[in-house]
Amino acid sequence: MVGKIIKEGTFGPGEAVILLAMSSIARIFLSYAGSLVEIGGPATWMTPLGGMLLALGGIYVLSLILKKSPGNTIVEINEQAFGPYLGMAVNILAIVMVLELLGATFIREFSEAMLTTTLRFAPISIVDAAFLAMGVLGAYMGIEALARTARLTYLYVLVGLLFLIFALMPFWNFHNLLPVFGKGPKEVFLLGSLSTASFSELLIVGVIVQAMGGAEKFSRIGYRFVLMGFGLLLITLLSLVLTYNWPIGEEFTLPFLRLARTIYLGRFFQRLEAIFILVWVIVGALKVSLLLYATAVSLARSLKLTDYRPLLWPLGLAMFIFSLLPYDMATTIKIDNYLRWLVLVSIYIMPLFILAALWLKGRGARAGS
Repeated sequence: MVGKIIKEGTFGPGEAVILLAMSSIARIFLSYAGSLVEIGGPATWMTPLGGMLLALGGIYVLSLILKKSPGNTIVEINEQAFGPYLGMAVNILAIVMVLELLGATFIREFSEAMLTTTLRFAPISIVDAAFLAMGVLGAYMGIEALARTARLTYLYVLVGLLFLIFALMPFWNFHNLLPVFGKGPKEVFLLGSLSTASFSELLIVGVIVQAMGGAEKFSRIGYRFVLMGFGLLLITLLSLVLTYNWPIGEEFTLPFLRLARTIYLGRFFQRLEAIFILVWVIVGALKVSLLLYATAVSLARSLKLTDYRPLLWPLGLAMFIFSLLPYDMATTIKIDNYLRWLVLVSIYIMPLFILAALWLKGRGARAGS
């Protein structure tokens, strides 16, 4: 199989959990938290609860699929389920294009945020290109290098996040949590769940499953990284609502940056958003590298290539071009909101069709025998 020809490297379950969890929390640093405040209001911190349950269910369904063919990734299993031609089309549309567009929108949002915070007079194309260069370098080094990097840096990221959150405790007001269900149970537990359950790591984990130990270790890794990523998201949203009431929180384009600028620990400890920017760059670079790597590997497996690295340059160039197409930050955020629904189809509905196709093929084979 092609999956055995491509040399991806291997790493342990702990490193896999850390890598995927760090990638999943990258969405906290951009406009994502603000969109959740618009959905949930005072109950914004509850929105990840339903999304976490959906994600855990998605991990369970994906584990059932991967156990059908333990030596393969989701790319090869798609071809087994739908046939070589339709399976290739599904892989390119549901995996490669989704990850490519997600990477482009993330780069654009990240670059716009950098222009807002520090590089105010830099051209957007230069910031995009610099950030994408980090992603190409990380993807070229391989998934094992990314996992080791995540293992080395996660303590700094975690401590930085927790420091910023707990430094806000003097500004917390528990009256901001009322009413308990915010704008209503429907918005919090339906729209909020669908929005928080839409994250690319559930698709990536099916692509890199062989590098992190195969189908046998998949469930344990999947459940742990989902719990870790959603736990950090919940804590961050809770801190945001406690610090600012929801009408004010809706007005922030970058809510977490606004939280960092709020911290005041005395005359000589102000403007601590520098810690936030450092954490932001580390997590963002890992996120883009992982997205670009998964895109290149998925395309290489679909086209039966023996190496994914030659695909990094054209895919990176396409990602760069797509990232410059939106007119401004507001347009990019709207595109990102639309992509969430496309991601939901790819990570929750498509696996159900795969299971059904595999079941029908297995039933036909049994009937034929």
